[in-house]
Amino acid sequence: MTSPYDRLGISPNATAAQIKAAYHQKLREFPAHTHPEEFKAIRAAYEAIRNPETVKADDDFLKVRPLEATLDPELMQQLREQAMARLELSLDDLIRETF
Repeated sequence: MTSPYDRLGISPNATAAQIKAAYHQKLREFPAHTHPEEFKAIRAAYEAIRNPETVKADDDFLKVRPLEATLDPELMQQLREQAMARLELSLDDLIRETF
């Protein structure tokens, strides 16, 4: 997946004028009647850059965040007791379940 900046061939800190110039140059390079898919991708990239909230939301979505989880010791003990209660079988029950 290429970023909108890569699609237009500009850096993320490009000015508005540079973005617009790159957009128009790419449109001349890939006209709609001969390259419809590339034309759509260029327009979508330009629209994404023009709307910075979209780009920021995409960047935030792709960032790796550490998982923050805490385990309640009391809940863990209850789960352990429930699991052990289900596992307790007599020898007769075990033989009956096996055969």
